Amino acid sequence: MNRMVRSIFKRMTKKAVSVVKDKDQLNEVSVESLKKGALYKGRKGMDDMWVDVKTFSRLVQEVKKGSYRDISKKSVVMIVGALLYFVSPIDAVPDLLAGVGLLDDVAVIGFVASQLKQELEKFREWETGIKI
Repeated sequence: MNRMVRSIFKRMTKKAVSVVKDKDQLNEVSVESLKKGALYKGRKGMDDMWVDVKTFSRLVQEVKKGSYRDISKKSVVMIVGALLYFVSPIDAVPDLLAGVGLLDDVAVIGFVASQLKQELEKFREWETGIKI
């Protein structure tokens, strides 16, 4: 990630700390990320990001309900920070720029997914009941 993307993502993770504590805000970020992600569903190169956004959203919903607890607070903050970055109109590269506008979003979502790969696999195993 370039310096500007890292800077904005860092701001979003700071905001995520308070969002995680507020169930209404947490729900709103989750729902808004699904709405925005659905707009790009099926676009070339967006499949992995869409899968990750849906997983992040489901995980956030389960944490919000208290159903899923096998994840660190730091990891939840990173996930919410990535979702905030994704839904935020304040981007390093505006989404309206055809062809390149989502590259920073893809980078942030992909970075968090790769950093939390094991925790996301544990969540998917818990969710499906199938060992991955």
